Amino acid sequence: MSEDIEKKVVSIIAAVSPREESEIDANSELAELEINSLELTEVVMDLEDEYDVHVDLNTAEAWESLKTVGDVVSLIKDLLAEKSAQS
Repeated sequence: MSEDIEKKVVSIIAAVSPREESEIDANSELAELEINSLELTEVVMDLEDEYDVHVDLNTAEAWESLKTVGDVVSLIKDLLAEKSAQS
């Protein structure tokens, strides 16, 4: 499942980045992928819809705390773990 999450995050990020999906991995920095704060918000909203979770960050907080693709993957994994623990 962990690999599936990373693939989905990469796919969603690639949709708003001028980079090809094959050029993006967990170590890729969002700024280097030419992702701006508005696009990051779009990515976060898409991931919330995809995984039925709520990211409790405003745009500025997300921009400060989510620097790499791996950071986004970790956030989603953490939220899914919390959701699972509450079930």
